[in-house]
Amino acid sequence: AAEAAPFRFAARPVRFPREHEFFEDGDVQRHLYLQDVLLQVADVPEKPRVPAFTCQVAGCCQVFDALDDYEHHYHTLHGNVCSFCKRAFPSGHLLDAHILEWHDSLFQILSERQDMYQCLVEGCTEKFKTSRDRKDHMVRLHLYPVDFRFDKPKKSRSPASPGAGTQALAEVQGNSGEQSEGDAMEICTEPVVASPAPAVERRTYSHRSVPDLFLKHVLNAC
Repeated sequence: AAEAAPFRFAARPVRFPREHEFFEDGDVQRHLYLQDVLLQVADVPEKPRVPAFTCQVAGCCQVFDALDDYEHHYHTLHGNVCSFCKRAFPSGHLLDAHILEWHDSLFQILSERQDMYQCLVEGCTEKFKTSRDRKDHMVRLHLYPVDFRFDKPKKSRSPASPGAGTQALAEVQGNSGEQSEGDAMEICTEPVVASPAPAVERRTYSHRSVPDLFLKHVLNAC
């Protein structure tokens, strides 16, 4: 026969009051943890300040005293620039759409036969016959504001000037001539006129980043 256990235990609940010494160590650890969390929330890191400097892009007079502000400005207004009309866009996706719709003569021909205006929201593959239909889709489905504008109505050219193929830029600038971030969504007012026998143009992209040498120069000046 198996030997009987020398001890027998029966589990039973034990309740301590909140102020009991059993909870003392846990209360101390909780207090230290919460104090550390509050210190981390209150200690908001400040942006590193540097001597005031201007944007290095020719024609831009924006002045900055923080590198984060300069990098945001550069990537927004100078990072995705069309090499044809010098327009700036907030993303490479919008730059690609602009080059395709405004500087590709083959696009003008294909758009008369099939839906070519693709939705500007990355990941959406819907295509439309006109840019107006695309805008209605983006306002209705993607909840874009009604006054959202990616392009402007195309102006018809007079036949009296057949050799005029120059594109006009619609630059909406303030009195100081500074370019705002909202203007980065606007495009040239006139498209490229397709010739009778158009040749497929090679697309030119300009995805620029903040030059490292310039940032090193700013940091060394601190």
